[in-house]
Amino acid sequence: MNNDIKNELKASVDLADWIRRDGVPLTGGPNEFKARCPFHDDSTPSFTVFRKDGAWAFHCFGCEAQGDIFEWVMRRQSLSFPQAMRVVANAVGRALPDAGERLYQAQIVKKTTEPERGPFQAEAFSALDPAGKPFAYLTQQRGLATALLTDYSVGQTVDGEAYSFAYKWRPPTWPASREKPMFEFCKVVKVDRPEGKKIEWRVPKGGKNILFGMESSRVRAAAAARGELVICEGEIDALSWACYGYAAVSVPGGAKYLGWIDHCWEWLQSFSKIHISFDEDGAGRAKVVEITTRLGIARTDIIRLPVKDAEQETRFKDINECLQAGVEASVVVGCVNGAEVIKPDKLKDIYAFENEIWDKFHSEDTAQLGLRLPWGNWFGSSLQFRFRNGEVTVWTGYNKHGKSEVLNHCVVDLCWQGERALVCSLEVQAPITYQKLIRMVLGRRDVCAKEERALFRERCLAPLGQKVWVYDAVGNADIEEVLQVMHYAYQRFGVRQFVLDSLMRFSGLEGEGQEIWNSQRAFMDRLIEFAQRNNVHIHLVAHSKKPGDRRGEAAIPRRYDVMGSSYITNLAFNVIVVWRNRTKQDKLEEIFQACTERWISEHPKTAVPQWKRLLGGRPGDKLPAEWRKLWDEMLATLKSLSEETVKEFHELVMKHDAYFIVDAQRGGDGDCPARHLWFHYDSLQFLEVSPWQEKDERREPKAYAETKLTEIDEEF
Repeated sequence: MNNDIKNELKASVDLADWIRRDGVPLTGGPNEFKARCPFHDDSTPSFTVFRKDGAWAFHCFGCEAQGDIFEWVMRRQSLSFPQAMRVVANAVGRALPDAGERLYQAQIVKKTTEPERGPFQAEAFSALDPAGKPFAYLTQQRGLATALLTDYSVGQTVDGEAYSFAYKWRPPTWPASREKPMFEFCKVVKVDRPEGKKIEWRVPKGGKNILFGMESSRVRAAAAARGELVICEGEIDALSWACYGYAAVSVPGGAKYLGWIDHCWEWLQSFSKIHISFDEDGAGRAKVVEITTRLGIARTDIIRLPVKDAEQETRFKDINECLQAGVEASVVVGCVNGAEVIKPDKLKDIYAFENEIWDKFHSEDTAQLGLRLPWGNWFGSSLQFRFRNGEVTVWTGYNKHGKSEVLNHCVVDLCWQGERALVCSLEVQAPITYQKLIRMVLGRRDVCAKEERALFRERCLAPLGQKVWVYDAVGNADIEEVLQVMHYAYQRFGVRQFVLDSLMRFSGLEGEGQEIWNSQRAFMDRLIEFAQRNNVHIHLVAHSKKPGDRRGEAAIPRRYDVMGSSYITNLAFNVIVVWRNRTKQDKLEEIFQACTERWISEHPKTAVPQWKRLLGGRPGDKLPAEWRKLWDEMLATLKSLSEETVKEFHELVMKHDAYFIVDAQRGGDGDCPARHLWFHYDSLQFLEVSPWQEKDERREPKAYAETKLTEIDEEF
């Protein structure tokens, strides 16, 4: 029956279609497709998906990755075989038996090609003899500690010519009444090596490929404490790592055999951190990426051993070579602390875009700092609203009404309250997103002069360096892939604020009638489950439908105007509406256009002043001369039009630029607070009070980078 279920699932899935939906473009067909391999840097299409005798499979002629639908899901999503079976079963609507793990173990037994285990000849082995050849080899030549040899159950053959490593463990289903662990096999190695070749064998044959050292006291203590584990390539390496103070195990049969992951999967979940330390050669390095991915990149890293010869740029081959060479423990600890991590390709920090962000501030076609785009926000701490962990907030409003801008500044403010954020902006390129955030954080447009490139990293990048990451993609995205990156960001960096902008960019939410309702409900369920399981906050941007009557965008949208099914807002914990005062904006544009035309007629050979920068308020006494000159030029131009234009301008700038509405909040006190906002052009922030108020009343933009962590406002 087990094989029947497995075959039924495989027959229910078109592997080519599944791989295509996973974002791998396939060409050809109908029974054979090609693509560039997603598992390695493939310059030519070496990845093939084919159907033979009615069964689908994939194979890469470059990296030798191959398998069926289950292997594909395991590789792409870093899942175990039971988890992959559940993913496929859920996709085709097939319920698995409750005893899914036993089903999986049955599959392992049936598919193994190892021979049946023969009887173990216990009388052929004994404890290490302190006067024997194996003991002398392991302690004197290999430098291993005697106590560790005992702890790791190292023995020898009775003839004294070989040493043995006992592979034993306690399976998850091992009854508590059984005191002794399950013995799988001994790996036996002769001390003498004719012509330098190692002679080794397993007794008995057919034992499961488990990890060596699982029953050592050091490893069991680390498992009980959910501590750290080092996985290395050889038994002597495991003992060498133990000599340096680490809980360590080794893989059976060398780097290329990964069956131990299947057999020891549940046991490996006992460790919160796993370090991979394979030999610094081709075979060892080739497999560590796959191992790290399958065990989970958020908790697994790759140790690079110390440099052996700096001139030749070589490292020690393995940790035992370090031990024999007398490498100090502090150096080894440094290698562990500085281990390499594998990050999702689309999870990037601000420094990855340093040059592009710099170019955005200093593009070749303008002498002005920054870009003149109306981005920014500020919603005021006096509002009776909080962002709570474990919730999903939907941000809505008409297209181009500033909801993304208001949200981004809210995220900046949350970061200075101690949070970290991941921004998945599928409609705006990452360098542009970071450029806007920098202006918000510094509270000004002139973030640095062109000759200050040396200070750019410290002044502009550093404030956001450990606070905000981005998902580097523009266009449609798969929610499962995005959630994987979110999970990694949460585990690795402690990110708790996640921005998904916008709903319309996520694949699989299209359709008609009940189909779109079901897909969007499943989408919201996934977000809520992620937010509550990890105790984080997710901000989802969703556009509003424009009213069909003559009011147009003058009508303020509400939560039931969101494009899509009602599940989007009904399942959300909070719904925030952002509405822009287009009437004010359009009238100001008319005034600025008239000023521009008047200026060109009177000063045809002089560039038009950047008057919009004055929308942040009238200049104060301490502003530089060029700013005061800009102000005087605008006033003079306004007066040259008419006194009525001057009066209209001053009346307009006192009117609000936007309206911020908490249209629903499930976890609050039931209030739906709202506030008018005023746009500050240079900082890209929205302020609570018009910057054109009298000096003692107006609110200045906040310079986050110049402050310490902001205390939460007790006026909430």
